[in-house]
Amino acid sequence: MDSQINIAMRALEFTETRCPRTRAKECSCSRVKSITESQQTTVAQCILEHSDKVKGTILLMQAPGTPTLVKGTITGLEPGPHGFHIHEFGDMSDGCKSMGGHYNPDDVDHGDLKEGHVGDLENVMADEKGVAKFSIVAPRVDLMGDRSVIGRGIVVHEDEDDLGKGGDAESLKTGNAGERLACGVIVARSEEMVEAHGGKHTTSGRSMTKGEKSKREKIVKGMKKDKAGFKKRYGKDAEAVMYATATKQAMK
Repeated sequence: MDSQINIAMRALEFTETRCPRTRAKECSCSRVKSITESQQTTVAQCILEHSDKVKGTILLMQAPGTPTLVKGTITGLEPGPHGFHIHEFGDMSDGCKSMGGHYNPDDVDHGDLKEGHVGDLENVMADEKGVAKFSIVAPRVDLMGDRSVIGRGIVVHEDEDDLGKGGDAESLKTGNAGERLACGVIVARSEEMVEAHGGKHTTSGRSMTKGEKSKREKIVKGMKKDKAGFKKRYGKDAEAVMYATATKQAMK
């Protein structure tokens, strides 16, 4: 009886602390609704975890009525192609295993960027140093609306994705991409985060002038005198927050 009660209590705790849409620890549904209603450029980020070797930072950007741009760098890979997908859940309670299958709201077979699961982002290519730098235009991936991928997960795999052309049942499910090497949850970020990753967009909807960029660098230089304080407060996002704040100040 006690064991049954404990199981029931754990199940209740899970449902109360996990997002019903994505199973992520922190629910982003209200944020997605706000983003959708605002109809502004949306920026999200994913930090790859659950690997001692494979690390990565991925930025996702979408303006209203345009495809989503997925841009990032992954290190620690074996040279060659690696399957790269958005998965259904942002649940990392059991590492990458608990992220479910590829995000597939249309209930179709695995494929490529144009046809297949919405989460099928094909492959990223690692160079001889094991570094994959990529920029993917994903026309069926949304950061806004009911099909927003914010709160869901991203996984990089051990093997090449065969894009559903492998001729077997597993190819039509996973592309035979193999083990999950690293994963992370897609989280919403302020639009200024683009600037911290070398993007062109700012909160004003235009590119910064050379003068403004120079002014921003001076502001950031000043902020870095308190780098320890920023890191303590913002963790991995410390430098991005510096650039975001400096961008606003420089463009006033």
